Amino acid sequence: MLSVGPVPYLYFLHEMRLLDLALMAFIAISLAFPVFIWMRPHWQEMLRIETAAQRFGDGHLTERIHFDSMSSFARLGVAFNQMADNINALIASKKQLIDGIAHELRTPLVRLRYRLEMSENLTEAESQALNRDIGQLEALIEELLTYARLDRPQNELKLTTPNFPAWIRDHVEDIQTVNPQREIALTDVVAGNYGALDMRLMERVLDNLVNNALRYSNQRIQISLTLQASRATLRVEDDGPGIAPDERERVFEPFVRLDPSRDRATGGCGLGLAIVHSIAQAMAGEVHCEASSLGGPVFALAGRSIISCRILPPPDTPLRKS
Repeated sequence: MLSVGPVPYLYFLHEMRLLDLALMAFIAISLAFPVFIWMRPHWQEMLRIETAAQRFGDGHLTERIHFDSMSSFARLGVAFNQMADNINALIASKKQLIDGIAHELRTPLVRLRYRLEMSENLTEAESQALNRDIGQLEALIEELLTYARLDRPQNELKLTTPNFPAWIRDHVEDIQTVNPQREIALTDVVAGNYGALDMRLMERVLDNLVNNALRYSNQRIQISLTLQASRATLRVEDDGPGIAPDERERVFEPFVRLDPSRDRATGGCGLGLAIVHSIAQAMAGEVHCEASSLGGPVFALAGRSIISCRILPPPDTPLRKS
């Protein structure tokens, strides 16, 4: 009787001799080594492309990549450089447009204000109303230009190492002097090294956050500056109404009005928190929302160059509609 099978899996390996295994290993290495030699320069060039793309995405807009004419990636390098040049041209065009807008819009407003001052046919109330409207237009233009400048892939930060706690104290005192009708309390200031900061942007952040608190608070505004290990936190909170949970991300978008019925005199131009968010991104920061014990918003600068913004109502607190 002749019986065939079943044949055990990998049966041939048990029957092969050491010489056969050595021969198979030699053949495998002989095939793999030329492939490795051929792939190594290609792998290095792919890493160069990856590094250049990452640096360009991080804001190094002068980053370019060059390959030898015999390289397989030469055409890809040319395409990358052309793309980078086109993006740079678009950014330069945007900057030129912003500068032109700044000049062309401000000039007629200055003329309008001058003619308003020279006009004798307006009552005092009409003159004040027109001046207020012109002031709002000027503020809107300034906010638009600031937001547009911050919305660039690369922002040149003017970093200094100031005495940040002392600056906070002085600035809060100035704010309280200008707004005596509100209770603006500096509750906690921790001394320490807060690292390098762009004080021009930091002043804009604090002013925007405090102005937002002044707009919505009932009476009290609290500002604090703490430092734990390498994490610093600047808080601005008020006792006004909170923001609905599903709206907490939208408050940082430009021109978002959570309550369409609210007028501009109450709501501002809708760019204050959007500018804070842009500054946070320019300083490699983050913006998010959390609860405040006062019932209104808490805004915080966290880390050496990280901006956190926290806005949440505690439980059983009426929600802010805008």
